Amino acid sequence: MKRIIFVCTGNTCRSPMAEAIFKDIIAEKGIQDEFEVCSAGVYAFDNDPASYQAIEVMKNEFNIDLKPHRAKVMDGSDIEKADLIFTMTRHHRNMIIDIYPEASDKVYVLKEFAGLTEDLDVIDPFGQDYDVYKSCANDIEGLLLKVLERL
Repeated sequence: MKRIIFVCTGNTCRSPMAEAIFKDIIAEKGIQDEFEVCSAGVYAFDNDPASYQAIEVMKNEFNIDLKPHRAKVMDGSDIEKADLIFTMTRHHRNMIIDIYPEASDKVYVLKEFAGLTEDLDVIDPFGQDYDVYKSCANDIEGLLLKVLERL
């Protein structure tokens, strides 16, 4: 089983959307038993809910219930257990590698692993309107489909 963790800043927008969308994709393909998927934030406040707009976009656009999600701060046990760590920005990746250099071979910016070479950061929709969250979620979905092809 491959253990994957998605990481963003607060674990209330991008990484929980990525986690939920990836779980949905692998369930549709019938390969959910091949993966253990979770998310965390580098500056998360444990037990914070997903942002309102993330919940709404996931419900309306993906038919996914994000209400049960609770933020989790990333820690050493997450790093140790993960086979792959996908970050939303280069800053997140660099921060993890600075603190956990032994994890450098399994930490990737999501866009980088998906094969993109420019504009590697997934834009943070925090505090933005519905359309920005929708665009972010759609971008993440496209990236995850490319990532899955490489796994």
